[in-house]
Amino acid sequence: MIVALDTADRRDPYGEARSHLIDFLIRHTLVDSYTACRAEDRPYLFIDRGRLRPGGAAPALEQRYQNTALIFLLDGTLPRGLNKHFRLRASNRVTWRNLQRLAPHLDLTDYKSAHCQMNHPENNALLAKLCSLDYALMVDCPPAEKDVRPESCQLTHMHVKVERLTDNAIKDLGKRLGYIERHLFERGEDYVEALEAKYFEYFGFSYNASGRKSAAAIAAQLFAEHGLRFTVFVASQEDGRFSLLDDSALITQYLLVRFDAADVQRFTAEVGAAGAGKSYAIAEEDGMSVMLYRVRFRRTGAARPRSEGPRTDYNLDTPWLEIADEAILAPPDVSRREIPYAWSKGLEEV
Repeated sequence: MIVALDTADRRDPYGEARSHLIDFLIRHTLVDSYTACRAEDRPYLFIDRGRLRPGGAAPALEQRYQNTALIFLLDGTLPRGLNKHFRLRASNRVTWRNLQRLAPHLDLTDYKSAHCQMNHPENNALLAKLCSLDYALMVDCPPAEKDVRPESCQLTHMHVKVERLTDNAIKDLGKRLGYIERHLFERGEDYVEALEAKYFEYFGFSYNASGRKSAAAIAAQLFAEHGLRFTVFVASQEDGRFSLLDDSALITQYLLVRFDAADVQRFTAEVGAAGAGKSYAIAEEDGMSVMLYRVRFRRTGAARPRSEGPRTDYNLDTPWLEIADEAILAPPDVSRREIPYAWSKGLEEV
């Protein structure tokens, strides 16, 4: 288990499920993907420091060996007012009959309904198989009944479609931030194109975000508008990032990065422990150390609603995200503290 990855409260089912899913998805979408690439002698997609901040273009080519995921976690159940946006029906509940119909290509002969509980020992194995399905998985934490809270959150639905026009999502955000007043196209088509790019940057994605990331952004926006406690987990095949969107003011991303000898030396010096660079490495390749890195972004003033009158600056060239903190994490199953470390600065700025 990865220690000290997240500040979520592990004393409640939602906090435990969130920590469980972070641990699982770091291994599944990052470490296992890297291992699969190396086993097939394929290069893993590492992000350059200069392309860390979201907003630019992501590689258009999907990486075959990169594991994907799109999971929605709610503290409670979906409010009735959101039913029109999320396809949650009896036909896509996680049941044996639906698994046979929607995932006939998966080996689920050992499936039991108890595996859907987040605290079940077989839950990770079930998630690893279902994450490959199109659309999203839904995990919710039922409210207490007679003052008794269920011990675990539960995977309830698969193949969950998010049904909302992207134009409506962009318009709502643009109006809330003051970049448009009434209509999406009131400043022209070119402005809408630029605003769409900023919409995806707002949620930590490239302007050519994949379908999973588009759905993640829209879902997070809808959950936030309804004041829910939630986490959206997403990883796709084009950029090697595992992202978390939630009800906080931060966007969290995990990724694998490469340290050359100079990086390792600087990291070891900052940690103050000889051999720290090697002990934190996921793997060694071509004289470089592969490290597990976490970055959190906060939104700049340009991406927050104005508190003093209407917006007078409609410029969309200003970055909407900035780095809030960075850290190097220990490999999965290693109990070591995370190390605050500004990898994004690079050696040339130190």
